[in-house]
Amino acid sequence: MESFSSWVAGSGQVILPLLGACIVLLAWALARRGSMRKYAGRIALDAALLAVGLVAYILTYGFPSMSFAGVDAETVPRLWAGLLVALAMARLIRVFRGKDSPDPASGRLDKVFLLIALLVLKIVGITFVGYYISAGVFVFVCGLLLGYRNLPGLALVAGGWVAFSYFVFYRLLSVPLPTGLLLAAVLGR
Repeated sequence: MESFSSWVAGSGQVILPLLGACIVLLAWALARRGSMRKYAGRIALDAALLAVGLVAYILTYGFPSMSFAGVDAETVPRLWAGLLVALAMARLIRVFRGKDSPDPASGRLDKVFLLIALLVLKIVGITFVGYYISAGVFVFVCGLLLGYRNLPGLALVAGGWVAFSYFVFYRLLSVPLPTGLLLAAVLGR
């Protein structure tokens, strides 16, 4: 297992995501040619979620061996990756059973690119304002971008996500999430 861990921590960090991308492209190409043509986009998306989950899970084997308050470094990423794999599998099963709606004729790529930019800003924002603030703002703005106009409801969902993250990670699992440079300066940490 040690040699596998070393490989994952080294060249596996490049090879595994490339392998995942190839699997997604293959799934999309096969779906476009077969009887599932009208579901090709959904199959590609679910295959991508499945690949991300599997790659993330495998990459945890390259994490350094360390524990914080009885929780190993790979525990939380493995939980999220396992959940992502299970949900992606459930969605794929639903598509292959024909219980999902076909792909729309066209999509809103502008919203896709805005969400990607928002995700990048969230990741960068974690460094400066911390996880809790960036996650709350991310959930709220994503809701607006997706067309939800109930501002109190969006605020409740964003606040609920922040509270859920705090209680699960900080209280239950004793895993502190980044507070960010700004909040650390204000709190004097």
